[in-house]
Amino acid sequence: MEQLIIGVFEQGFIYAIMALGVYITYKILDFPDLSVDSTFPLGAAVTTVMLSSGKNPLLALIAATAAGAIAGMVTGIIHVKFKVRDLLSGIIVMTGLYTLNLRIVGGSANVPLFNYNSVFDNDFINGIFPEVLAPYKTVIIIFIIMIIAKVLLDLYLKTKSGYLLRAVG
Repeated sequence: MEQLIIGVFEQGFIYAIMALGVYITYKILDFPDLSVDSTFPLGAAVTTVMLSSGKNPLLALIAATAAGAIAGMVTGIIHVKFKVRDLLSGIIVMTGLYTLNLRIVGGSANVPLFNYNSVFDNDFINGIFPEVLAPYKTVIIIFIIMIIAKVLLDLYLKTKSGYLLRAVG
């Protein structure tokens, strides 16, 4: 039962980060962006390739975030520069990323990562957490990442650019 509750919190915190992105597009920008359905797996594909090639897990996290941001920019460029409707531009990027995500991971839809270091399981993290907190370390790390994302979003929305984003939409 305890593992079930831990799993619920892990997934909830991960999807909370995605909800921040959806909040920006739907509420602030009034832009129904369906590309999130593929930009989220794009980050997973980039992380998979980087971890399986032995790269630093933190670098993989940053690269996955950047890949998702670039995919979001592609949606915006298709909408603004090519004058494609907002909903359709998101669908175009979402459809294209389905194929691209498979291509990034080498054509395989399932790549096991149990034997590789990750943000949740590496020598540094295992050294920080005492044995008592070991079952909760993933939840704690995801919670910290979620709080950092929320604080960064709040700080950005309090800048001049953030106020303009909220005002203009």
